[in-house]
Amino acid sequence: MTLLSQNMSITEIEKTLNEEVEANWERILEDNHVEFETLFPEYEDATYGMYAEKLLGPIWRQVEDSGFYSAAEVKADDFVIAGFLLFRQSLEKEQWGTPANEKRVFWLTIKNSQHKEIGTLLMEMSHSHVRFSIPAPPKFFALQTTNGREIRSQIRSIYDK
Repeated sequence: MTLLSQNMSITEIEKTLNEEVEANWERILEDNHVEFETLFPEYEDATYGMYAEKLLGPIWRQVEDSGFYSAAEVKADDFVIAGFLLFRQSLEKEQWGTPANEKRVFWLTIKNSQHKEIGTLLMEMSHSHVRFSIPAPPKFFALQTTNGREIRSQIRSIYDK
């Protein structure tokens, strides 16, 4: 992984995460495709969480090792994917794609080692509700805001076009 340092901005973290995803997303998909296709009829969308766990879990551990962490408080009933994506902090709308290429968008406010919120990462996950398929790599986007209402508004302004 490209080295992360404690003084990175949210935009620099976004760039590093996207480079790491781009370098590994197809390999993880190919290495586990039979397993994912077998699981999809029973687990449906949760299968994409299993994929995200394999791809993003190791990447996120490196982010945490560099001194960054999620500002979100994990509740007892939260569904957490890859150690950092909270399902309750995500949106998916039918008009954001087709059944064969939907988009779910997670948001994650990031704190640095000084416990200061430095911005928010969006993570877009393309997927299919028809069959197991990931038509594009997960993609991170940086937002300068950490306000929940502004985050959701910016997500809608990006995707409701």
